[in-house]
Amino acid sequence: MHDKVNAKMFELVQNSPFLISINIIMLIVMWFTMRPAIHYADGVVSTGRLYFTLFMWFAFDIFAFWGSDWFHLYVKYQDIMNGDPMVEHIYTWIAHDLAPFNYILFRIIVWGAAQLLLWDTFKRLSVSSHLLLAVFVSIWMIWFSFGRVSLAMALVFWGLTIYHKSSNIPFLNKFVGLFAIVISLYFHKSSIFLIIVALLTILARRVNKVAFLLCLFTIPFFIYLFSKEFIDSLMTIMANEMQEMEEYMIKAQFYMEADKSNNGIGPLIGMWLEKLPFYLIAILSLVAEFKDAGYQKEQSYEEVLDTEKCDGETCDVDEEMIEYDTCIPEDIKVFIRALFFIVFLSSFFLINISLNTQVLYDRFIKFSLIPATVILAYLLDTPKYVRYAWLTYGIALLGTCYQMTYMLYCSITNAK
Repeated sequence: MHDKVNAKMFELVQNSPFLISINIIMLIVMWFTMRPAIHYADGVVSTGRLYFTLFMWFAFDIFAFWGSDWFHLYVKYQDIMNGDPMVEHIYTWIAHDLAPFNYILFRIIVWGAAQLLLWDTFKRLSVSSHLLLAVFVSIWMIWFSFGRVSLAMALVFWGLTIYHKSSNIPFLNKFVGLFAIVISLYFHKSSIFLIIVALLTILARRVNKVAFLLCLFTIPFFIYLFSKEFIDSLMTIMANEMQEMEEYMIKAQFYMEADKSNNGIGPLIGMWLEKLPFYLIAILSLVAEFKDAGYQKEQSYEEVLDTEKCDGETCDVDEEMIEYDTCIPEDIKVFIRALFFIVFLSSFFLINISLNTQVLYDRFIKFSLIPATVILAYLLDTPKYVRYAWLTYGIALLGTCYQMTYMLYCSITNAK
């Protein structure tokens, strides 16, 4: 009986323009609800607006019909129930023991846990959690809802935040943070990339010559990653995940290249509107960190305290560490380093470009969405960089609109 109901639901919602339109309306409603957090200086909204947006975010994750992953994961869920699991063991346990024959409940558990982790991360940072939420739901929430990798991703960045958070028991924080980072591998195989990024982020105190040296030491390893042997091995390990991504990309390319005169311009526009903001935010954040570090090195301790840029509430200045501290809060610098390593290392997969490496690049660069959200929100709240931050935000918002409009077009034309 349950199988028949789920099969009927699957047939009903697949490629439904109406339900994809509902997703688009939800995005628009969330954007207008959280708009005051972006446009006004205090970066907050009313409690009612906040909880309404959190509920809408949760609903969007559960009913994310706009992308293909909702349906791919449904098929995997059915395989689990039929005794043929093709995903990580943790999801098999959730499906069998916590959400038997109820795919919606399965998504509620998985994405509910991911949302709780990410929201808790937002609340622990030195930027308004309302502003962070506003940036996230208006731009990158669509990719957070796209695959189960979101739970592993949220776990890694929650762990990084806990690791660097000061407390009365620092050892406990570091243990919990590292534990969360490591166990993310059990929630998604591709999080091995994020674990490497997290470890590099912990090792590099700042994005300076030490960070670049760490990258140089990893280059031989990543050169090996480009070898056919490794790509074949990785594709075998992540066969199902890569097959889904590959099918999605092929289908998208087919749609957008229907007009041969375009010579594939459609996929290029979509790709760069999605990926370009990650690079822009990475560059802008590095410039901000380098400039602020250089600024403070030229200032005396008393002069730093007297500037409007730094005060006791926003910048904890230590006389002995004046050479190294900047006005960028330490927890934000953690995300700057993480974004730098993700963008730098994932871009290596564009060197030996093929369908396989393109799929890996597309998967890994999307890990930027959480640190990019944090940094962009910080830059939007920093007068010195707000003009460039607004430009980047506009490009990212345009990319989301383009993606959702394209998905609606595909559902209406029902091209196959």
